[in-house]
Amino acid sequence: MTAPQDEENRPRPQDEENRQHSQAPQHPPAVPGRPASGYPAAGQVSAAQQPASPVPRAGQPPVRQVHAPSPAQQAKPAQAQAPTAESATVARPATQAAVAAAAAAATPARAQPLAAPDAAGQGPPGTVYDGGQPPGPNGNGHGGVSGRLARLRIGWHTLSRPALAQMRISAPGTGLILGSDRQQKPVAVRMFRPESTRVTLVGGAWAGQLVAFRALALGARVALVAADPQAWHGFGERATGRSDRLTVLGAEQPLALAATPQQPVLVVYDLGVVGAATPQPLGPWQTQLTVLRRLDQPGVPAIQDCNLVILQRLASAEAAHAGGALKLPSNSTQFLQVMAEDMVALVGDGTLRYISLAQTDIEHQHLGAPRR
Repeated sequence: MTAPQDEENRPRPQDEENRQHSQAPQHPPAVPGRPASGYPAAGQVSAAQQPASPVPRAGQPPVRQVHAPSPAQQAKPAQAQAPTAESATVARPATQAAVAAAAAAATPARAQPLAAPDAAGQGPPGTVYDGGQPPGPNGNGHGGVSGRLARLRIGWHTLSRPALAQMRISAPGTGLILGSDRQQKPVAVRMFRPESTRVTLVGGAWAGQLVAFRALALGARVALVAADPQAWHGFGERATGRSDRLTVLGAEQPLALAATPQQPVLVVYDLGVVGAATPQPLGPWQTQLTVLRRLDQPGVPAIQDCNLVILQRLASAEAAHAGGALKLPSNSTQFLQVMAEDMVALVGDGTLRYISLAQTDIEHQHLGAPRR
């Protein structure tokens, strides 16, 4: 009875083999194309580069991936090893370094300034810095260009005496623009000169006021002798906003008005069909403007004894008087009768020119539309 029982309890070789196999460490099943050591084969992605580590099966120890092996290590036959505490300790810093490197690569590089100032607060040539400014929005300690200019070097702004002698200051023009020619170029006349000047206008009050308006724009003072002062009432105030730039006189009388290049004097005689009986003696920068509302024989001397004649559109009799007194050709005498309302003829120094008065908006506002 004892022998069979001992024979039953005696360990068998197959049971011994099974006991050793149960005590040995368990390894994950082999995956096709992947070594048993857990490293990826050539051409595969390591576990550190994957988004998440593979989840081990229940009852199996975790497998830590440190980094991809070198080609020489991949060539060696893989051997299955159980994870140890030393390998886990080494893998942790390596994993942290890999995470830090990945975060640095994902963070956009910060823009570096093109030129940074040195310790003295001076930047490279062509830049200006102000070291006293608070830090700018980018934290580089400079809020931007300060706007200060470089110091002027002594000697750069000096000239030699010959070069200084060649420098001239352009004087303002003394011409009065009466209109524009056929090419739309402005036409100016020397209304005010160092010597006395006489101008005769054959036309209506509108044309006389236009000439006076433009003379006031040049800074001139106007003295008016008119047979009908009501036609000029308020003209000076409307044109200049002042009451001392135009003086209206009821009869011919001596005028004591000093004239300068900056403030010339225009004396206007608006007496109808004749000129002034005793005109005002003229001096430098003084000009006399005679306005003839109609050209008859009594007014012919006024257009003969002057420096410039301004003619609006004339009637047939007026054109005959003007043509004979000024010795104009017949075709010009005929054209004087058909000119437009805003055209005038300039006769002076033996020449005849037709121009358009080119009235401005403000002149149209104060004087109205062109008319005779």
